[in-house]
Amino acid sequence: MFKKNAKKIACFIVEPVLENLAIVLPDVGYLEGVRALCDKYNVVLIFDEVKTGLTAGANGASARLGVKPDLITLAKSIGGGLPLAAFGGKKKYMDYVTNGKMAHFGTFNGNPLAMAGIRAIDRICTDEAMAKAEALNLQALERISAIIDEYELPAHTVGFGVKGCVTWSTTPVRNYRDYKATDFTIAEAHWLFSLNRGIITPPGLDEQWLISLAHGQAEIDLLVEDFREFAIALRG
Repeated sequence: MFKKNAKKIACFIVEPVLENLAIVLPDVGYLEGVRALCDKYNVVLIFDEVKTGLTAGANGASARLGVKPDLITLAKSIGGGLPLAAFGGKKKYMDYVTNGKMAHFGTFNGNPLAMAGIRAIDRICTDEAMAKAEALNLQALERISAIIDEYELPAHTVGFGVKGCVTWSTTPVRNYRDYKATDFTIAEAHWLFSLNRGIITPPGLDEQWLISLAHGQAEIDLLVEDFREFAIALRG
């Protein structure tokens, strides 16, 4: 595709970790290969980190995975609960905005309330706080994975940063076709089971849970024990 259409391709935009199919991690070497192709054919590489920005760490998925894009898009978590989006990138590209060669206008650009939200995030999402949230997420994933093994459930866990999920498939999901083959019946039953017991996880079966700074050990225990009860009910 690159070789045949190099002069027609302005940019290549990709989610470094796909999070609209639960969580799909990139195959080893995939992003590095994309970076190499973009460099070879002079194509701008853009990472869509709307869902991984901040939740994968202060420097996002690009830093965690070791592949640097040319431009990046951000939103959701960076606003601290307020509607906010941002983009940034290498100086040679951003200079087009700062020197006025490319206009960037928006009715809500620099909204004071949204700016207060991102300032609050900057203050409270310290490295220590994020590390604690990520450790809690890892604990939840490991404990739930152990329950899956114990009850021989057709599922597996996937996590990235402070996000995690249970995917109802015995094999990793690598693309949309794999995702459509997962067991949505059990997934929906699990969601309803938890909801009726006061555990509210994301309603979309393509979403993930997110461990926030407000969560602690008690909430992790609730999440894990609720899953154990579901496993018992499923096998009973």
